[in-house]
Amino acid sequence: MRKLAVAVFIIAGISGCRSPQVMMQQLESCRPCVADASTLSQSVPVETTSEAGTVEEYVQLGLQRNPQLQEAQHKIEAIGHRVPQVLSLPDPMVNTTTHLSPVETAAGRQAFALGVSQKFTNAERRATKAAIVNDEVAAAEAELEKIQLEIAERIRTACYQLLFVRKSIEISTEDAESLAQIAEVIERQYEVKQSVTQQDILNVQIEQSKIENQITDLQQKGKSYQARLARLLHVDPRSELQIIDQLQTQSSQLNAESLIATAIQLRPELRSQIANVNRDQKKIHLASLESKPDFTVGLNWIATSDSGISPVANGDDALLLGVGFNLPVYKNRIRAGICEAQANRRASQSRLESLQDIVAEEVFDLVAKLESNQQTMDLIRNDILPKAQRTLDLSIDEYATDEVEYVQLIANWRTVLRYRVAEANLQSQHGQLLASLARSVGQLEPIASFTAGSVDQPEFEDAEPLEFDDAAEESTSNETEETEGDSRDVDETGTKP
Repeated sequence: MRKLAVAVFIIAGISGCRSPQVMMQQLESCRPCVADASTLSQSVPVETTSEAGTVEEYVQLGLQRNPQLQEAQHKIEAIGHRVPQVLSLPDPMVNTTTHLSPVETAAGRQAFALGVSQKFTNAERRATKAAIVNDEVAAAEAELEKIQLEIAERIRTACYQLLFVRKSIEISTEDAESLAQIAEVIERQYEVKQSVTQQDILNVQIEQSKIENQITDLQQKGKSYQARLARLLHVDPRSELQIIDQLQTQSSQLNAESLIATAIQLRPELRSQIANVNRDQKKIHLASLESKPDFTVGLNWIATSDSGISPVANGDDALLLGVGFNLPVYKNRIRAGICEAQANRRASQSRLESLQDIVAEEVFDLVAKLESNQQTMDLIRNDILPKAQRTLDLSIDEYATDEVEYVQLIANWRTVLRYRVAEANLQSQHGQLLASLARSVGQLEPIASFTAGSVDQPEFEDAEPLEFDDAAEESTSNETEETEGDSRDVDETGTKP
C-alpha cells in the first residue's frame, strides 16, 4: 500500500512538471501579436492647445507634462522598493524526503521525512545593502533634477528658435516692402532714362521672388520649431503655440567665479556623483563583511511506524535540530572583492573631480560667449546697422541721378537685411546662452540678467541666417564678413552655441 502511495506521488509530481515545449506554446498563445490600441492611445499626446503663454509658463507646463520626467520619477520609486528586499531574510526552505525503501530502525520503519530551514544572513550586511540603495535613490533624484534642467533649457531654446523665425519673417516682409520701393524707382528710371535697361527690372523682380521664397522657407522652419516645442510640452504638434513674451537682453556683468561656485553646489550631476562615491565607500565595507559567516537553522521531522525490528519498538517520530554556517576560508577571494570595491571608489572620486572641471569650464565658456555676444550685438545695433540703413537711403537717392549702379543698390539693400537678421539672431543666441547657463549653474529659474518685458523687439534663436548673392558679398567690408561669419557659425552648430 505504501509503495502504491509513493508511486502515485511520483506520477503526480512528474505530471506537474511541464516540458519546455509546452511552456513555449502557452507563452506564444498569450503573447499579443498587435499592441492594444487603447494602450497606444494613452501614450500619444492627443491634447491640443491654442492658449498663449510666456516662455516661463511654457517651461512650467513642460515640467508638469513631459513624460521623460515621469519616467525618471517612476525609476526613483522602483529603486526605493529595493530597500525592503535587501533587508529581508531569504525565504525559508521546506524539504521532504520519501524513502522508496523504508529505513529499518529499532524504533520502527522510517519512510518519510520533513524538514524546514532558515538562513540568517549577516544583519550588518543587510543594513549596508540598504544604505547602498539609499545612495542610489539619492543619485536617481539628482538625475531627475538634471532632466528637469535639461527640459527647461530645451523649452526656452525652442521658444527662442520659434520667436527668431517669426522675427525673421517680419524683417523679411518689411524689407520686401523696401525692395518694392526700389523696384518702383528702377521702373521710373527705365521709363525716362536709357541708362537703365530692362535687365535691371528683371533682376529686381528676381530678388522679390527670392525674398518670397525665403519667407516660405522660414514659415516651414517655424512649423518645425513649433512641433519641437509641442513635443517638449507633450501636446499635439498641431497646437498653435503663441508666445506672448517679448524678451529684452540687458547688458550686465556676470561673475564667472561666483557662478562656478554656485554650480559646484547646485549642479545635480555633481550631487549624483557624490552619492555614487558614498555608495562605493559602503561597498568596500560590504566586501569586508564577507569574512563573517551566515547561519542556517533547520528542524527535521521523521515519521516512524509502530512496527520495528526490535520487540520494544515504540513508533515515536524522530525530531532533529540542525545549525550550520559557512566557513569564509578563501581569503584571497574576499581580499580581491575589497580591492575591487576600493578601485571602484577611487574611479568614482576621479570622476567627481573630472565633472567639477567640466562644470567650471562650461560655466566659464558660457559667460565668455555671453560677453562676446553682447559686444557684437551692441556693435551691430549701435554702429553697423544705422550706417547700413543710411547707406541704403543714400544709394536710392543717388540711383536716380546715375551716381550708383544697380548692383551696388541691391547690395546695400541686402546688407541691411543681413544685419537686421543677424541682430535678431544674436538676440536669440543671447537668450539661448542664458538658458544654457541656467542649466549649467543648476537652477531652474532663468539667470537674473535675462528679463522678460513688453518690448517691441523680441529675441529669438537658431534658424539659419538668410543667404544672398555674390554681388552683395562683394559689396561688404571684411569687418562685415567676420561678424556675419560668427553669427552663422553659432547658428549652424545647433541650439547651443
